[in-house]
Amino acid sequence: MRPNRNDVSWEASPVATQPRDVSAARGRRGDAGRGASSVRVRRYVLDLMPLIDAMRGEVGGTPQCLALELTRRGICEPRGGAAWTPVDVGRLLHRIGTERAR
Repeated sequence: MRPNRNDVSWEASPVATQPRDVSAARGRRGDAGRGASSVRVRRYVLDLMPLIDAMRGEVGGTPQCLALELTRRGICEPRGGAAWTPVDVGRLLHRIGTERAR
C-alpha cells in the first residue's frame, strides 16, 4: 500500500527530507547514452566515407544528387529511414569533414 501524503509517517520519513547527494565525479544523467550514440554515428560515417567519395565522382557532389543516389541504392539513414534528404546529406558531409580533420 502506498503511503498517504496526509499520513504523519510520510512527512517524517528521513528519505523525503534529505537532499540528494550529487557527486561531481558522477556524470550527468544520459551521458552514457550520448557517448554510445556518438560512437555509433562515428562508425556509420566512417563506413560511408568511401561510398560517398565514389558517388561524388559518379553523380556529383551536391547534397541533392547524393541524396537521390543514396535513396536509389537503398542505403538507410543512420536512424533507419529509407529516403535521404539534401539536409541529411549536408549533415553527413559536415560530419565527414569533421572526421577527416581529426
